[in-house]
Amino acid sequence: MQHLDRNYILLGLCWVIAGMIFGIWLGAGNHLNYANSHAHMNLLGFVTSVLFGLLHWAYPALGKSRLAVPQLVVYQVGIVLLIAGKILVDGGTQIDPLLIGGSLITVVGTAMMLVMFVRHGTKSA
Repeated sequence: MQHLDRNYILLGLCWVIAGMIFGIWLGAGNHLNYANSHAHMNLLGFVTSVLFGLLHWAYPALGKSRLAVPQLVVYQVGIVLLIAGKILVDGGTQIDPLLIGGSLITVVGTAMMLVMFVRHGTKSA
């Protein structure tokens, strides 16, 4: 997969659009109990994805890591599961397995980015 920087930024922009639409629904329907899910969608989905994309742009050697593509997939899948679990919990469900699993997978994806940066975080491509 080429252009991980661009792919991460595109995914982040998709997350922010989803977060905006979700936020409009929250406000219009007075569903403020989902505000925490909305915040996680924007912070983990949009902000962190764009930051990861900017890291790939600033440090092109990150993309040469064998972990680069799996890290993107693991992180994004983790966020989807985490957000789905958060929505269920915010909607009144007790702790949901999706939230637990998604949280752990998201942390693993972030740890993978840390490992990549430690190993390949140089300015040279």
